[in-house]
Amino acid sequence: MSEPRNPFFQLIDRLSQISGYIAALSILAATLIIVHQVVVRYVFKIPTIWQVETAIYLLIAATFLGAPYGLKENAHINIDLLIIKLPAAGRRKLDIVTSVIAMLFCFFLAYRGGVMWWEAFEGNWRSSSLLSVPLVYPYALIPVGMFITGLQYIVKITGMLFPAARAASRFEPSAGR
Repeated sequence: MSEPRNPFFQLIDRLSQISGYIAALSILAATLIIVHQVVVRYVFKIPTIWQVETAIYLLIAATFLGAPYGLKENAHINIDLLIIKLPAAGRRKLDIVTSVIAMLFCFFLAYRGGVMWWEAFEGNWRSSSLLSVPLVYPYALIPVGMFITGLQYIVKITGMLFPAARAASRFEPSAGR
């Protein structure tokens, strides 16, 4: 029988899963909006004003909300040209170090994104386009996505440092990847 999963890890996994679904829906919506724009502009010769900006915001959402899901599924790109030459213990140590650095970077981006979001909130910033979108909504994607990604790194690092927690975290060191 496997060990019971840590409730904190379960919550992070759920948040990452939900953010992955939102990212996928964002990509789908952006694609449909761009197709709509092409049809309306080039087939019906009607000018458009909202499609490009909306698609950009949706792709930003896909980027920042898709990151925790990609990390959870161990689907981020690894360049291992030199790493595969290291012994397994060296790869493991390097994976831990790079994961800690990436986690700190994610939390730093979440903090700086939160500062930017707060400035947009206090200043009632709006996009300069005809849509005049309140920028608090797209700016919120940065701290939310990076914070969840940082939490997912905690799960990954815990799984690498404590093998008993590995089953709960679903992460394996990148040996052979």
